[in-house]
Amino acid sequence: MGEVRIEFINPFIVSAVSSFKTMIFSACERVGVYVKKEDQTLMGGDVSVMMSIFGSLNGCVVLSFPRKVAIALVGSMLMDESIDDLDDDVKDGVCEIGNIVIGAAKSKIAATYGKEASVSIPTLFTGKPHEVQYPKGVSCIGCVFKTPHGKFSIEVAVVPDDDLVELL
Repeated sequence: MGEVRIEFINPFIVSAVSSFKTMIFSACERVGVYVKKEDQTLMGGDVSVMMSIFGSLNGCVVLSFPRKVAIALVGSMLMDESIDDLDDDVKDGVCEIGNIVIGAAKSKIAATYGKEASVSIPTLFTGKPHEVQYPKGVSCIGCVFKTPHGKFSIEVAVVPDDDLVELL
């Protein structure tokens, strides 16, 4: 199995913390880490946004939120505390949070490690339970974050292209 290297996890942690502070207007702190097994496909949240990564780094990243946390974070980002339903605007906002965090991490990885990659448009999953199948043979590391609105997770299943060759 392709092991996720820690140097490719840390940029997602740093990007989440800084992006939440500057663009989502909410504090964010990593409070836990876990490893997902290949057969563990259920997501912990009610709303998840997934983006594929390809190029010098390959795999995918998922941010998963409980319904109430997703609504509150999008409300914070839009500076609109009246938002109280998981409507299309909130779903779009969750996708934008994914774009912000994953895009910032992708830039950090390129600047620090020279691993240039592209990202797909966001894919949104809703409902509880819902599943996400990660690329076969690629390990997945999850990080739990705490915000004033509740917890959410980021799961990272990416490998550099030179490690991907070994999986084929």
